[in-house]
Amino acid sequence: MQFNAEIGDCVADEAVDDTRIVSCEDAAARRRVVYREIRPSPVTEEVLYETCSGSPTADYVLWKTFEGSRVLIMCLETLKP
Repeated sequence: MQFNAEIGDCVADEAVDDTRIVSCEDAAARRRVVYREIRPSPVTEEVLYETCSGSPTADYVLWKTFEGSRVLIMCLETLKP
């Protein structure tokens, strides 16, 4: 996954390792980043829910653990066809 995606960027694919940034107009675009945050590790389901709870349109969460015990959490909304 391209973890440099910013709020408003759209991503394609479903699997964390395959996700890539695409134009929101691209037919492959599946979700849009509505919030992102870096938190200390470990991350539980409760933390994921809490992180994305302020984004009412978020219906999908991706996260990646980096060296130094940091976790990037991205809250995504599904794009309507």
